[in-house]
Amino acid sequence: MQMFGIGILELMVIMVLAVIVVGPDRVPQFAADLAKWIRRTRAYANHLMKDFNDVMGDFEKEVGTSREDWKEIASVVTRHTSDVTKEIGKVATQVERSVDIDDTKTPGPPNVVQFEARPLGETPESATELAADEAEAEAEAEAKPEEAAEERPWYETDTTPARRRRRGASE
Repeated sequence: MQMFGIGILELMVIMVLAVIVVGPDRVPQFAADLAKWIRRTRAYANHLMKDFNDVMGDFEKEVGTSREDWKEIASVVTRHTSDVTKEIGKVATQVERSVDIDDTKTPGPPNVVQFEARPLGETPESATELAADEAEAEAEAEAKPEEAAEERPWYETDTTPARRRRRGASE
């Protein structure tokens, strides 16, 4: 048997500790005070819960009416947008039927390079020529190693940082 999640053995230990701490003659008065405080606490908690539930009920009523208004607005907007979408779809199909898109190739702006689409894996002749030019450039770089060694990447500086100079001097 359990009371408040406490078994009989735990309840007996609590009672023995209460007798030791409070004293045997004041235990009945202590139990009555404890019961009174528990009743007051429960009444206060019930009062708070009632007030909280009342406020939440009022809030749900206010939100509920505005929620219904928003649902109505959303249905009207959805209905009108679906009508517009249907009309746009009709116009698009009419345009597609009246104009053959492949026949209306117009040159693009002057700063755009035109290219042809090819199946995957097919290389144009210019790509082969480009690969040959790259191979020639690599061969020239290997033939002139001293010139390549003189050129520095953009991120290297000409001077050694002060920290490295100090380290070199101390070592």
